[in-house]
Amino acid sequence: MAENASDKFWEMVEDFDTCMVVTRSGGTLRARPMAPYISEERRELLFLTDRNTHKVEEIEADDQVALTFSKHGSYVSVSGRARVSTDRALVKSIWTPEAEAWMPQGPDDPSVAVLVIDPDGAELWDVTSNKVKQAWEFAKAYLGDKDRPDTTEYRKVKL
Repeated sequence: MAENASDKFWEMVEDFDTCMVVTRSGGTLRARPMAPYISEERRELLFLTDRNTHKVEEIEADDQVALTFSKHGSYVSVSGRARVSTDRALVKSIWTPEAEAWMPQGPDDPSVAVLVIDPDGAELWDVTSNKVKQAWEFAKAYLGDKDRPDTTEYRKVKL
């Protein structure tokens, strides 16, 4: 393909309106759905959050996080490091009317912060074939012509 893997990553994550953010709470992993704000120019994934949540405590104790995205044949898994920013300009730059539903105190309230993810790497799965090609690939695999169906583009990306 003409585009590089990093460009493909940023292109794919732009299409998701929700992802699962996974943090560590002691010896347990915790996942929660959050709305990502993609900043390709900053090379970061951003999430509005309340500073008074467990995820902030968990990130302060262990900054390693995982993000998972899934939508209609496209899947992305991201590993990276997280930090919490209280930069008001950053909060306001990604504030949306939808955020108001979750944080009615508004973007000027000091409890509103941004969870900033600096991605280290990602894995991308993109189902590239139509239903007819998928059926053909599954049939070939079933009949022994192939080890497995070839319906998905997979890339591992260092970010």
